Amino acid sequence: MGVVLESKTKRPRRAPQKNQSRTLIYFAVAVFFIKLIIILNVPGNAWLGADGENYISAHNALVKDGIFSSERLLHYWPAGYPLFLLLLSFFGESWLFATLTILQSAIYSFATAFFAQQLLKTKFNKYSFFIFILIILNPTLSLSSIVIGYESLAASGLLIILALLVQDVTCIKKDLFIRNLLLASFTVAFISFFQPRLMLSGLVALIIWILVRRPVKAAVFSIIIATTIVAIAPGTLIVRNQKANNFSVISTNLGVTMNLGAGDKANGAYDLSSDYGVKCSEVSGDAAVQDRHLVSCVVKWYFNNPQKSGRLFLNKSLYFWSPWTNNGFLGESPLGSMNRNPWLKINPIVSIAKNSAEGENLFYGTIGKAVAWLWMTASLFVMAIGFFSLWRVNGIERFIAFLAMSQILLNWAVSLGTLGDHRQRLPILGLSIFFQAIGIKTIIKGKKNILTQGPLMPQRVAKRLSSSDELKKTVSQQ
Repeated sequence: MGVVLESKTKRPRRAPQKNQSRTLIYFAVAVFFIKLIIILNVPGNAWLGADGENYISAHNALVKDGIFSSERLLHYWPAGYPLFLLLLSFFGESWLFATLTILQSAIYSFATAFFAQQLLKTKFNKYSFFIFILIILNPTLSLSSIVIGYESLAASGLLIILALLVQDVTCIKKDLFIRNLLLASFTVAFISFFQPRLMLSGLVALIIWILVRRPVKAAVFSIIIATTIVAIAPGTLIVRNQKANNFSVISTNLGVTMNLGAGDKANGAYDLSSDYGVKCSEVSGDAAVQDRHLVSCVVKWYFNNPQKSGRLFLNKSLYFWSPWTNNGFLGESPLGSMNRNPWLKINPIVSIAKNSAEGENLFYGTIGKAVAWLWMTASLFVMAIGFFSLWRVNGIERFIAFLAMSQILLNWAVSLGTLGDHRQRLPILGLSIFFQAIGIKTIIKGKKNILTQGPLMPQRVAKRLSSSDELKKTVSQQ
């Protein structure tokens, strides 16, 4: 990963402007209070997410039987979110969902403001507020903090993790590596408690960061510490299931989820009405044994059917990146589990489609499908422009681009192994909007015009980002 580092005389150090930072905070607080008003006026103080009823039922089982309840929902899905609800219920069962959505909204406002504040220290600092606005006011992502579901916490967590890494590599006065490593590791553990698949992408980000910031010997020790911390959360779920059900797994729904997106007649989407799935032999055993058998069966089907697998992977990618409102471009009707997206309740285009036959034909017909294709293609194109714009800048900006894109690609890859559902895009939506914001500014202003002089890169970071002789010479002259 090469880096171009300028001398102090050519690239003076610039601290983030305090008034910009204050503006971010004030705006984030304002958005939070607007959400607070919404929460207090929503029946039950929360909207149900796709799995809302299941989370509530699992929580009720924990209240009734304790944390080692054998309720099927607590091992079929990861028990992290119901356990989180149980913890919040200590503040008052009657205020449980108000406490939940207020906390989720507060974390989301903090995450977006903290992320944007760290971007103020980069070469595209003058567009940090634009990036912040697009993320915090994105209807689907922002309103998901008022939904009973883990997605908002996951999206906030990924923004906080990346912000902590950026804060470390842009800090000149003092070394924040140890502190931020611990904070980032605990944040990865926190979101992995709700959705274990995020553990993979989170650990990859931490390892990349550690290898950049530490020599090999010291990096090994840091990686062990980070991995140990991250493993606490899923390890807790394994211990709970062992005590409650006598099998050591995080959850038992992986096989079913993979099977939804596999098989000769599957379309790759979350579509329970289709004839999906692989015909697997029956085995005796508990839920964990059944799940492992189904996972093995589906994996074998993929290897034995490479051509069909390729078609399904393409379909899953399309459904993963499809718009919230109309992704029926591969079939006759929209597919996925975002029917309860709060944005759809107030989206004027959806209202037109629901209130008249002509609107429905227009929205779901040829024109509507064409617009959906255009929206998805343009979104991916602009995101790619944003990524390559940062990659060409080099230095800290390339490092940020690399870390953020690793999270997007790994979460996308997970959907290829399971099923194509645009709800799986929610955790990385903040990062994709970040790239899209840079892409939009690049298209409008041009690469040279969107970049300003950022702060001088700390020498300890520059030395690890590149091993070139030219860079070492530049560093030694500072």
